[in-house]
Amino acid sequence: MLNSIICLLRVFTLTASHARKIRKAKAQNISNAKSVITQIKKDWAKSSLDNLRVELRISGAPVSEEPMLFVGNHLSYLDIPVIMATAPVSFVAKVELSSWPVIGDACRSVGTVFVKRESIESRKIAVKKIGDACLENQQSICLFPSGTTTVLEEKPWRRGAFEIAKIHQLKIQPFRINYFPREIAAFVGNDAFIPHLWRLLKNSPIKAEIEFHEPIEVKNSEEASGFWQLWSQEILKRN
Repeated sequence: MLNSIICLLRVFTLTASHARKIRKAKAQNISNAKSVITQIKKDWAKSSLDNLRVELRISGAPVSEEPMLFVGNHLSYLDIPVIMATAPVSFVAKVELSSWPVIGDACRSVGTVFVKRESIESRKIAVKKIGDACLENQQSICLFPSGTTTVLEEKPWRRGAFEIAKIHQLKIQPFRINYFPREIAAFVGNDAFIPHLWRLLKNSPIKAEIEFHEPIEVKNSEEASGFWQLWSQEILKRN
């Protein structure tokens, strides 16, 4: 139990510490701030995964030479450090995360775009912010078209990410994530963050797998959304 408590405290300490480093790098306004911040984010993610005893396996290669949209399935809050440890991205997240203690501040520090899922106006603003981040800031953005963490994905993916890619002539790099044991890592249903994190710490180590597909161009957003949702689900059939 003591080890779990120490790990739990370290999760928040690491998060707060790296968020401060990012804010400091932004405030200094140095010429290589972007690369410095990218490295801080990767270090943060890798340290977090090590602390949580999550072993990461990567297949394929995330593209860093040009801005694009990273799109894939969403099983857990662990997806964030898993992706951030491998790809130079910022995220789109539900606005509720912005009020989480420590986590909300960290999300803001890494340039997260917050969206009210029920608000059409908020989604319109998000579309503009995502386009500006990619085209003006040369920044890649990660989106989860399911809109929330889920394993079964009984609902079709939202097409927004694919429509943004088509409108702004951006490429999409699909990815898919799985965990072993998945029932411990998945954050779904009525799960609450602290109890779930506590359960995860008591049952670690966890194995995480992320696979990147080659970047693709979107010609039909509806067809692309359906196709890549099915592709992302195939990884969950693996033992």
